[in-house]
Amino acid sequence: MFGFGKNKTGGSPPPAPIETAPAPAATEPAVTPAPRGPTPDEALQQLRDGNAAFLRGENNLGHVKANDLDDLQGGQNPIATIVGCADSRTPPTILFNQGFGRLFSIRVAGNTVDRRGLSSIVYAVKHLKCPLVVVMGHTGCGAVAAAESIVDGAALDPSLEEMIVPIIPPVLAARAGNGSPVEENARWVARKLATADASLADAVEAGTLKIVAAVKQMHSGEVKFLDA
Repeated sequence: MFGFGKNKTGGSPPPAPIETAPAPAATEPAVTPAPRGPTPDEALQQLRDGNAAFLRGENNLGHVKANDLDDLQGGQNPIATIVGCADSRTPPTILFNQGFGRLFSIRVAGNTVDRRGLSSIVYAVKHLKCPLVVVMGHTGCGAVAAAESIVDGAALDPSLEEMIVPIIPPVLAARAGNGSPVEENARWVARKLATADASLADAVEAGTLKIVAAVKQMHSGEVKFLDA
């Protein structure tokens, strides 16, 4: 007869091995996804809304402070690149009611683009993931007026050649079609940018970039987007 709690030699049975729960598998720390930037259409709407607020007198720039730059020390993610005229009456940040880190601005009289300007735009689109490029002219532009005077037979000042000559083709196109030279100049530059570099062309085709033309009304500050 076998007794309980005894082995064959009459001693106590060996203790049962202690079962331990398996160590939890190491887990990777949670990675917070980077915030999604605006789509081209969302960025365009933000500019429209900003200009509308500016026209209503709801200017947010009075609340911009130096320590707003603290959050931008790690980099920038502008919502739009503005190719604008150097005219002192057309500052994009004010017209679109945008503070630090919002607009990547390239400004030259006549809102044209040379090789260095193109490189800046490519940098903004390719490396800063900027979804929108706006070529913004303005009514009463002196550079466009100078190009018109050359078309009409005035002598070209050699020191202004690089500013004026690129504007002559859109002036001629506007006259041939009875359009606005200022508007045609903005459209002309926007069309050229769409194919000026492979990275821009690829982004436009992929839908991650939109390039649009616009004209600021000098008398009111309203920005009129063309064909957008």
